[in-house]
Amino acid sequence: MILYPIRTPLIKEGDSLIDVLVEAMAGQDLFFEEHDILVIAESPLGLSQRRVVKLSDVEPSAEAEKLAAEYDMEPELVEVVLREADKILGGVKHVLLTLKDGVFQANAGVDKSNAPPGFVTLLPVDPCKTAEEIRLHVKKRFNVSIGVIIADSRTQPLRLGNIGLAVGVAGIIPVKDERGHRDLFGRPLRITRRAIADNIASAAELLMGEADESTPAVLVRGAPVEFTERRIKMEELLIPPEECLYISVFRDKLGL
Repeated sequence: MILYPIRTPLIKEGDSLIDVLVEAMAGQDLFFEEHDILVIAESPLGLSQRRVVKLSDVEPSAEAEKLAAEYDMEPELVEVVLREADKILGGVKHVLLTLKDGVFQANAGVDKSNAPPGFVTLLPVDPCKTAEEIRLHVKKRFNVSIGVIIADSRTQPLRLGNIGLAVGVAGIIPVKDERGHRDLFGRPLRITRRAIADNIASAAELLMGEADESTPAVLVRGAPVEFTERRIKMEELLIPPEECLYISVFRDKLGL
């Protein structure tokens, strides 16, 4: 598997991200091939989709003011998080733990990093649909079938640092079910399901970075994945709460 970082000029609100990426790829003598995977960071995608909020236009609610004081955050930022989140679960200094679209997320995906000063970006609406639209655009324009992953960074419980996570997927099967396969000693696996899309997103995050790398996307070639033409649904990336190791232990404490 080979990963090619795609470096671009600064992405601005309303830019056609795919046009910017194609132009940058051509400048790097890089072109789409059959069964490539395009991994795109969520922040520049949010900018291109005008999923941007100017914080000075936001009027904080009383609840936002209270949470901002408790967690040392800007009230305007907290208000945007409240609007985006399905549930606020708590937090630590400078960040809230939220439930959004069936998963835990810091600040409900509201992101100040790599957004213009005074603004925040939001996650795409229906990231799997967005990924599918990009996949179909590339197929029509270049006559190749690719996979598309929209990636964001996440923290793991009790682990230091961020990893990549696929928040939207198209063109590949995102999870491989290993249950029933046998290990080296012939024992059948009972619960193992490999997060293929998340693993690729994490690999791409190594090249995209989190700061001023100007690398909003990565082209992945030769990935050992199963490609598909059917539309991937968000539910295929999620696990029911009753099967989740963390939620099954803490759901009563979290009120879920």
